[in-house]
Amino acid sequence: MRASVHVDLPGWTRHSIDKLKARCEELHLQPRGTRGESGGQTGHTYDISNKHRLGYSEVELVQKMIDGVNTLWREDKEFQKKYNMGGSSSSSSQSSGDFPNIQSKHSLVAKHVTKDKWDKLCNIKTKTSGFTLAKAIACAVQFDNQHCGIYAGDWDSYKDFAPVFDPIIQEYHGI
Repeated sequence: MRASVHVDLPGWTRHSIDKLKARCEELHLQPRGTRGESGGQTGHTYDISNKHRLGYSEVELVQKMIDGVNTLWREDKEFQKKYNMGGSSSSSSQSSGDFPNIQSKHSLVAKHVTKDKWDKLCNIKTKTSGFTLAKAIACAVQFDNQHCGIYAGDWDSYKDFAPVFDPIIQEYHGI
């Protein structure tokens, strides 16, 4: 099974794409461009997936990908500091207490992330990786074309942010 996520890594891109590939190898990940397997890499957005496909459970494969991407993301922030890139995406600059301006107005996030839910969940960080609701909904906040607009950063996300994840998953799957 292949699980992947698109992630912006401007710090790694500036540091060295070859070193990013080597680091991904260490983390048992595979970096690709966002145009697919043979489409090449452009910009600083990568499709990062688990390298192993067989011999592990789906949970193990997805968690390996999540853990590796979180590691790359933390390292990327350090490279951004090192190269004075001043880079922080809207998700990381989102103040934990401020209700976000969700750009994807017709997304499931816009429907289910209410001010009341935000106020209750915005200061929670998952035990596994310190993931936040702001990070989970970053794509719906940053882009105006998302249908769902939410991603789990680790397995704790589903539990810690259940008041948001549960209704979105139920509506998306029609249950």
